Amino acid sequence: MLSFLARAPPKTRQSHLNPIHTEDGANTLQFFPSDPTATYGMRSILKAGPTIHVPPYHWHKYQTETFLIHRGTMRATLEGSTQLIPVGSSITIAPGLYHTFVNDSATEEMEVSTGLDPAERERDEAFFRNLYGYLDDCRKAGMAPHVAQMCLFLWFFDCYLALPGPKWVGRPASRVLSFVVGVVLGKWVLGMRESYEEYYVEGEKGR
Repeated sequence: MLSFLARAPPKTRQSHLNPIHTEDGANTLQFFPSDPTATYGMRSILKAGPTIHVPPYHWHKYQTETFLIHRGTMRATLEGSTQLIPVGSSITIAPGLYHTFVNDSATEEMEVSTGLDPAERERDEAFFRNLYGYLDDCRKAGMAPHVAQMCLFLWFFDCYLALPGPKWVGRPASRVLSFVVGVVLGKWVLGMRESYEEYYVEGEKGR
């Protein structure tokens, strides 16, 4: 294993915190693990302007994703079409559809609930805690996220990059990319993990 080649930022322990905060407190993520039947498992307050919380264009293998806007306006891109989701409205994205989203305002926060169906609360929470904990630690360390680590997180979550070209080529190719770069290179060669105890420990959630 060549883990010494996998440059990583110092990890900030926050597995015991709920909510967690990123970008020096500018963003808040609250998790609701105790009610697996609830529609929404996470509620986020996201700052205006550039942020680590803007996901790349991506798709989910089998989960339907729903966003409910409590404050502000979401600008969502779905299958190449951009639409604004105002406060009080929601958008539901079926598995396999390419999408991303961002706070539409340059000055105001956006507050949004996120629901995934079928819900896998432990895995879903582990993914978001690891992803944003890692991205925020990279930001604080002044270093770019490692592409292999990002691909490994995505593979763990059954979430894949939306590659250009026809879907019958792009979707299989994106899964192969995540496996080769994330699992083979990242996990097996470089010793990266899908989850880190600094970011997530099952059952260790602050209230």
